[in-house]
Amino acid sequence: MSLPFADYPQLLNPECPWTPLREATGLPNVKWCEETLCSWIAEPANTWSNLAFLVAAAALWWLTRKDPERTSRFWGPATFWVGTCSLVYHASIAFLTQVLDFFGMYFFFGLVLLLNLVRLGSLKKERLFVTLYPLIIALTGVTVLVAKVGLPVQGIIGVLLLAGLVVEVLASRRATQKPSHRYLFAALAVIAVAGTFSAMDVSRVWCTPSNHVIQGHAIWHLLNAVGIVLAHFHYRQFRGVYV
Repeated sequence: MSLPFADYPQLLNPECPWTPLREATGLPNVKWCEETLCSWIAEPANTWSNLAFLVAAAALWWLTRKDPERTSRFWGPATFWVGTCSLVYHASIAFLTQVLDFFGMYFFFGLVLLLNLVRLGSLKKERLFVTLYPLIIALTGVTVLVAKVGLPVQGIIGVLLLAGLVVEVLASRRATQKPSHRYLFAALAVIAVAGTFSAMDVSRVWCTPSNHVIQGHAIWHLLNAVGIVLAHFHYRQFRGVYV
């Protein structure tokens, strides 16, 4: 099925501020329901809903600011990158900034995957950050390659989520003291609900393009900000395992 870009004439309107960037780098591989405006903020609901991530980032920074472990303190900056990169993407709607959006998400998914690998004993805790940044860059490069061959880059996030959960299960089974999973289950439940709203948005099952206050994908942002905070509380119980 072809993407509904033809329904959004402002995307390539030469009078709009982001059109040169879209023409130079291309359009993203997906168009969310919200109408694209001829404005510096192309999708208001999908843009400003990312402020939830910045609120979550501030809360996590405050919560961990005196924590001696660098890994714990990193949750705030990671969440900041998720929100900031997504905000820029939805303000502009261009392929280049879509890649930036994925770059931001890899801070969170990369962190969780490596935290679980440390727990599993497959990665030394001292090498977590040495590994994290090259992983983020590598995944961003893979994103560009996957997009260029016409495959859905959103699948990369699904693979990372699944990989993180598999390693979580393995690490929990090997643990001498069994961890609590209440916050993890709560985070997954929130993410599942968020994914449902986002899926209804992109499939146009629930879609009112002219509504610049509430959109399914905007709800995805709001709920995932909550999910990240819940995920942090899950990993707080492993203090002493990380640096």
